[in-house]
Amino acid sequence: MGRTDITDFVDKGKLLRVAECSVENVKRDRFEQVLKDAWNRGMIPGMLSGAFGKRQNGRYMDASLGDNEDSYQRYGIRNCLH
Repeated sequence: MGRTDITDFVDKGKLLRVAECSVENVKRDRFEQVLKDAWNRGMIPGMLSGAFGKRQNGRYMDASLGDNEDSYQRYGIRNCLH
């Protein structure tokens, strides 16, 4: 994940979503990689930035900034973990 500060994009974003997630131990590495990939510029059109924090028990706080609702629909579809 890049080192760009999410606050650099706040004035450009239209929608900020914050989610608390619980992820099974065997899926944590995949979960983190999917988030990192989604926030790389150009991976998902309309996604401007994102960040996450994690605790030892598999709990995550995920914040993402997009320019419209459609970007979140693409983000959600792309990031479904099976």
